[in-house]
Amino acid sequence: MNWRQMQSATISPSAVGVGAQKGGGPDGVSTSQKPEWVLRSQIRAVGACERSRREGLHYLEADEYANWDALVAVSPQGSLFCTSWWLEALGGEIRTLGYYESGRLIAGIPLYFERRMGVKVCRMPQLTQTWGVVIEPLPGKRVNAAAHEMKILGTFARRLAEERAFIQSFHPSNQNWLPFYWNGFTQTTRFTYVIDDLQDLGRVWDGLEQNSRTKIRKAQKLGLVVKRCGPEAVFNASVQSFERQNKPVPYTREYLERLFDSARENDAGECFAAVDPEGGVHDAVLLVWDSKRTYFLAGGGDSNLRNSGGGSLLVWHCLQFAASRSRVFDFEGSMLEPIESFFRSFGATQVAYNRIMKFPAWLRAGLCLAGKM
Repeated sequence: MNWRQMQSATISPSAVGVGAQKGGGPDGVSTSQKPEWVLRSQIRAVGACERSRREGLHYLEADEYANWDALVAVSPQGSLFCTSWWLEALGGEIRTLGYYESGRLIAGIPLYFERRMGVKVCRMPQLTQTWGVVIEPLPGKRVNAAAHEMKILGTFARRLAEERAFIQSFHPSNQNWLPFYWNGFTQTTRFTYVIDDLQDLGRVWDGLEQNSRTKIRKAQKLGLVVKRCGPEAVFNASVQSFERQNKPVPYTREYLERLFDSARENDAGECFAAVDPEGGVHDAVLLVWDSKRTYFLAGGGDSNLRNSGGGSLLVWHCLQFAASRSRVFDFEGSMLEPIESFFRSFGATQVAYNRIMKFPAWLRAGLCLAGKM
């Protein structure tokens, strides 16, 4: 079943609404072929979304993705990684579970399924930073909006608790995971680094550590320049970075190229490399963005050229490039100490986000032993 066919699957009527019954999950859906649809139609305001008779939880059908994209655009938790074109580019078994009130789509969550150790696991795809529940801005007094949010999150938590295994990173703006805790999920805190205002690049430059500014000037004196490149240069640089950590690259070149091609088609991605006068690539990166944030998605550098300052020069160029596209720059963080200190040196602020999980104990132990957690 391809991605568009998956989007035509709907939860059976018995599983609609709060507390969906068993059988309403990915294996309990009916599938019908839908006509071809256009992902990149003009986004409509959520308030003007076409009404339907739906209520509660349903998997989105193919012709509902314009409404989904409109929801993503206005939601504080919505990001590039939730858009329909990004979901399509990822490939694999992906479905979006939507939440309706009075016939209107007001919340949803993308879900990606893989088999690990013979068990279907609902998890995050590679090179996708955060998902989580996307909710439209809720009107009314704070106390009423908070109660409404708890109701929505509780509905998703009860449904997702039916999955045999679940792991997903939630957007930093969604710190409320209490309904998931009540339904047997656990949490671990992850970190990213963010520059929250790119409008004044002079202020951003002043915020860099002195050592970072010195490295940038060193690279310029050596004749390094930043140029556009292809995703193959980014992949090769990533291979070298992972080799330094004695780890395999967790994605293929074809996968990276597919994401890049889709991002370029949607005016949301570009690759850059720091190159010396002889044409040698010192460092390379893939940037993706929407109007909210630009993301330092993937990259790395030549292990033999790490002292040239090319990495710092490349990041500074990316910040300047991003300033005309987004207000915020997200380094996507790292739990590795050397990478964390490098990102922090650009004056970025540490931002926490939640990784939400639910595994049988035996599967968690097996995945940890296999290095898959």
